[in-house]
Amino acid sequence: MKTRASLYPTCVAVLLFSLFGVEISVGKTKSQPTVPEGWPARVGKWKLYPSQYGFVYAGSKSSVAKMDRIVRTVIKELEKENVKPGTKGLILVMGKKEKPPFEVEKLLTMTVRERSKTKEGEDAQKDQESLEEGKKKMEELGLDMNLILSMKPLPIEPNMLPDLIKRFPKDVDQQIDWCMAIPTESNMKYGMKKMLDAAMKKEKIGTVKRIALFPILAIAENKAIGELKKARRLALYQCMVDQQEHLTDEQKENMKKAYEDRL
Repeated sequence: MKTRASLYPTCVAVLLFSLFGVEISVGKTKSQPTVPEGWPARVGKWKLYPSQYGFVYAGSKSSVAKMDRIVRTVIKELEKENVKPGTKGLILVMGKKEKPPFEVEKLLTMTVRERSKTKEGEDAQKDQESLEEGKKKMEELGLDMNLILSMKPLPIEPNMLPDLIKRFPKDVDQQIDWCMAIPTESNMKYGMKKMLDAAMKKEKIGTVKRIALFPILAIAENKAIGELKKARRLALYQCMVDQQEHLTDEQKENMKKAYEDRL
């Protein structure tokens, strides 16, 4: 029991590494938009695909189709509440073992710097401390910061794209309203396995103990994957709601809280 108790907080501490809330929105247009001039047709192994809600970079058409289903589900749920997103965005689909076209640490550092411009000194310091704590936890487990992209959606301010991915035009923030990196389900499972393996290695859990723990870990992993899948929908929902100018801040928060409770 002692082994299980020590392993659990290690896994959870990193799994719940969620530094930033989502401050963007997802919309839907009646037809697929034209690809803006100057955009790269490919970013690494990713290909650019137009979509009803904007654009997608992904490693395969099947990944695009799966992401489209997630977005459409959230849009339908919002439309039931008379919220009709109309913005245009970009989704970067993070597939299993696919090398991301940017470094997560750079993105988070840029985000902290950007937020510090609108926050008081103490709040800005907390963001920086959260980033440093997250880096420390990942280092302790011997994991790359980019593994975060395997387990949670990360918002990207459009004006950051040219610095993260050099081939994007400087005026990309005039061409899209939001951007988000979202992992596939297979990538979530891959990231979870990497996280658990690293945690067990850190706790010096041998093969015999791993076999004994397998039933518990399998249940915990399945539950965690379910929560991560919900997090994708919640992030998109929050994006859409936050863009609704006709809603008060209180109405937005109530909607987001109610949706989270329903998931």
